[in-house]
Amino acid sequence: MKRSKTFTEWLAVACIFSVFLDKALRGILPFDFYYYYPIFILFLISLFLQTGKITSPPRWFITGTLIIFVFGFFITWYKDLLGFEFIKQVFGIVFTSLVYYNALYILKFDIKKIFNYYLLFAFWVALHGVIDNLLHYAGVHLTTVNLTGGLYREYGIMGEPFYLAIALTPAIVYYLCYFNTAWRNAKFRFLTTILCYLLTYSSIAILGFVLGVFFALYINDFFNTRKGKLILVPVVIAPVIFFVSFLVDNISLINARFYDTTSLFLSSEIKAKEAGKSNSSTFALYSNYAIARDSFIESPLFGSGLGSHPLIYKETFLKYFPSNYLLIYGAQNQQDANSKFLRLMSETGLVGLMLFIYAFIHFFAPKRKMNSPTLKNLGAINYSIFVYIMLCVIRNGNYINIGFFLFFFIYYMTWSKIAKSSVKLPAKQKPTIAA
Repeated sequence: MKRSKTFTEWLAVACIFSVFLDKALRGILPFDFYYYYPIFILFLISLFLQTGKITSPPRWFITGTLIIFVFGFFITWYKDLLGFEFIKQVFGIVFTSLVYYNALYILKFDIKKIFNYYLLFAFWVALHGVIDNLLHYAGVHLTTVNLTGGLYREYGIMGEPFYLAIALTPAIVYYLCYFNTAWRNAKFRFLTTILCYLLTYSSIAILGFVLGVFFALYINDFFNTRKGKLILVPVVIAPVIFFVSFLVDNISLINARFYDTTSLFLSSEIKAKEAGKSNSSTFALYSNYAIARDSFIESPLFGSGLGSHPLIYKETFLKYFPSNYLLIYGAQNQQDANSKFLRLMSETGLVGLMLFIYAFIHFFAPKRKMNSPTLKNLGAINYSIFVYIMLCVIRNGNYINIGFFLFFFIYYMTWSKIAKSSVKLPAKQKPTIAA
């Protein structure tokens, strides 16, 4: 008989759903109070009452974060920046990482089941997003309207369109890795999820889609010359190139972000005047790049300290941009630098960047060991999260939101299970392209 879930296990499942609960109460408390915090607190209490303990994350994670915390403490103290911003980041990282790791623990680290919960929730959120978008065009606005260039940018239950895009990315990449299976057995779910993904009109969604196609080809051996599938790659890639080119050239929201961003970042100098003419998303990323660059140049090894980016934002901003830009754009994304790479560069320097990049690359699953359908499935999950993390590195500087530590721990666990596998199956049992 199948055992029913305990209350704690249901709360752990709710913690997985928190990936899509990125909204927060802001301005009322000294910190952003995310809507999922009560679920997290209740989960930890229930877990402790049930098991009598709270399990610590892996040693590598504790060591890496402790290094960043210790150096961050001394750097912010030395620069007279030590205060609530530092404490807030330390608490947020410790709290959310503990919750997510223990949610995985109470669900017995059953990665397939856990990821299936995520896929189900992604479908629910995407279905709501598609219906909500259609209702906007019918004049029924159940959520806040985001109308740009005659198009309604969808963000559903989340705070921003690109947040929704990032949250759906692992599902999109996973479905692409199993395209044939998804098309045969879960067509409605797949089409709904990818339609909602594209309705964000986010350049991040386009990049996620392109990377998803690449990893779908990679995991299914299309780049393996011995499999004889290489000849089919142009047939698959050509429609993708035409589709992406069509979106970039014909959707003004995507066109502006693509061309504004590339023209600014291909220059070696800070172009304040040109940045002021760009779209708000590009300006937010570019202005934070200027602040992060200065912080890194001043302290390349350790940065300006954890939580310091918003504290140095205004002073450095006014070095490059006129004060009226603050009125036009506001201090956009000054809290999180608009990008994890920029934020790590700004606050933790080379030490933090190298620790993060090492873990990111090291936990990339080795494809040569995916010698069974089960391991291939774990590999598809690993690659889907790789793309998710890559997009966060580019565009989302918040250390904790959109389930970052949940996905990072799953990323690590899928790598661990694949890397440590010593099972060698006969050739006929080895996985082929998902059917």
